Amino acid sequence: MTTLSSLSPLDSSTLDAIVRLNADTSLASRAATQQSTAPASTSVALGQGSDTDPLYTSRGVTSTVSTVWESDTTDAVSKLMVANSINSSLSGRFDGLGAALLNSLADGGGAYSQSVLQTNTAGQSSAVAAAATAIGQTALHTKADNQITLSIKTARGVQVTVTLGSQQNGYAASIQVADGATLSDAERKALGALADSFQKAVDGLSGVPPKLALGGLTQFDSSVLSSVDLQASVQATGGVQTLSFHADSKGRSVEFDGPVGTVKVNVDLSDARIFGSDSQRAAAVANYLAQIDSAGSRGRGDTGLVSLFKDAFAQMNSNYGSVAQPDTLDQRRIALSDTDHSLTSGLADFTASVKQTATSPNPLHPEEQDTFSYEANQRTEITGARMRDRSISQSQYSHLTASYHQQISADIPLNMTLDPNTQNYYYTQINDSASTQLDLGYSDGKLVNATSQRSASQSTHTQKFIGGKVVEDTITPDSATQVEDLLATLKQDPSNEADPSALDLARWQQTMAALRQRLTLQDTPSVLRDQGRGHGITTQE
Repeated sequence: MTTLSSLSPLDSSTLDAIVRLNADTSLASRAATQQSTAPASTSVALGQGSDTDPLYTSRGVTSTVSTVWESDTTDAVSKLMVANSINSSLSGRFDGLGAALLNSLADGGGAYSQSVLQTNTAGQSSAVAAAATAIGQTALHTKADNQITLSIKTARGVQVTVTLGSQQNGYAASIQVADGATLSDAERKALGALADSFQKAVDGLSGVPPKLALGGLTQFDSSVLSSVDLQASVQATGGVQTLSFHADSKGRSVEFDGPVGTVKVNVDLSDARIFGSDSQRAAAVANYLAQIDSAGSRGRGDTGLVSLFKDAFAQMNSNYGSVAQPDTLDQRRIALSDTDHSLTSGLADFTASVKQTATSPNPLHPEEQDTFSYEANQRTEITGARMRDRSISQSQYSHLTASYHQQISADIPLNMTLDPNTQNYYYTQINDSASTQLDLGYSDGKLVNATSQRSASQSTHTQKFIGGKVVEDTITPDSATQVEDLLATLKQDPSNEADPSALDLARWQQTMAALRQRLTLQDTPSVLRDQGRGHGITTQE
C-alpha cells in the first residue's frame, strides 16, 4: 500500500526530460509518441536518479524507467504541476491545483487532462510500451491511490467533474464537461467562485493529520449550480481515509471514514421555516460543540476524531443561504412567529454521529474493548390546518456510549499481557443520554400551550482488576428531568402592549435569554438541576 510518506518528487534533471506532445491526439497515440521520444531514467520513484543511465543491480542492467507527461506542459495548470512535482507530499503535489483547475474554467477553458507518469518499459516493443503507458495514465486519472473528485451539476443539468490523482509513480489532474457542453458565462463565474473553497477542502484532506474544510463548498450560487459533490480516498498511516460530501438546496451531508473511526452529519434544509438568525444558529452550534467536547472528554474519545466531528457539524450548519420564508400574514401557509423562533433552536433538522474503531488492548480479556460512540439529532414538526391554529413540536436527543481501560497508578503505565501480574487496571463503561422536547400550540391565533421537558442521565460502571480478578465493581447512576410550563412567562411579553417602555423590553430580552438557556440540550444531570432550579418541576432519580 502506498502511504503519503512514500510519495517521491521529480528532481530537476527529470523535469528537463519532459516530453512535449500534441494535446489533441488520443491517449494511446500520445503514449506511443511519448515512449518513442522520452529519455531513459534510472529513477525508481519520482525525483530519484538521472535521465540517461540504466538501473543496475548485482546482476547488471535490469530496467530503464521513463518519465512521461501526457500532454504539452505550456498551459498554466501544467506549469503548476511541473513546479509541484518537486514535492514528495500529497499536499505539496496538490498545492493550488484544485483552485487552478476551476479558475481555468472561469477563464474560458474546458475539458482538460494532464498527468506525469514514471513507467518501466525495458524489453517491451513500442506498441506494448505505449499500451502500458496509456493504462498507467488512465489509472492515475481514475483509480490512483490518492484521489479527490469534485462533481458539480449546473441548474441546467451540465455535469462538471474535476479530478486529482496521485500515487508513487505519478500524479494527474483533469476536467470533464459532460457531453462536451459549452458552459455559460454565469456557470463559469459560479465555478470560479468555488475555486478557493475547493482548494481549502483539498488542502485539508491531503494534510497530516487530515482536516475537514467543507464549509465553503456549501456556499454556492443555487440559481446557477444545483449541487456540489466531493469524493475522496487518501492513503494514510493505518489504512485508507474516505470522504463523501453532498450539498444542494434541500440538504447537506458528509461522511468521513478512516482507520480511527467514522463521522457522519446530515442536515435537512427542506423546511426553511425553522431556520433562525445567524446569531441564534451560532449559539446553538456552540452549545452542541460544547456537548461534543464534554462527551469526548467523558468517553475518552480520540481527540483527532472528535475534532473532525466538530468541524463536520459546524461546517454543515454554516450559512444556510437565502431561502424564501412563508409570509406570516398568508393564512394558507403555516409559518413561525418571532416567539416561535425565539423558543426553537434555529437549526435545521439533522442527524450526526461519530464512532471510533473499537480496539481490544487486553489480550487476556479481548471482550473488554475500548470504544467511543456519540450521536445527536433534531426533529421538528409543524402541523395545523392554518397559521392561527398551528402546533409546533421540536425534539433534540444525544446518546454517548464508551468504554476504556485506565491504569491504577499514574506512575505505572498500562502493559496488559497474558501474565496475570500485568492485569492491574480499571475498566470503565459509560452510557449517557440527553433529550429536550418543546411543544407549542395555538388556537385562533392565541398561544394556548407552551411546555418544555428536558432529561439527562449518566451511568458509569467501573471495575477494578488486581491480578486479573475483579476487586471492586461500582455502578454510579445519575439522572434528572425538568418539566416547565412556559405559558405564564410568555404571556408577560411587553411587545403585546400598545406602547411598551424601553426598560420593559430590555428586561424581557433578559428573561427570554434565560429561558432559551433552559431549553437547550444539556447532558449533565447536575447542570440541568442547577439551570432548572426555581423553574417548573425538576426531579432526580
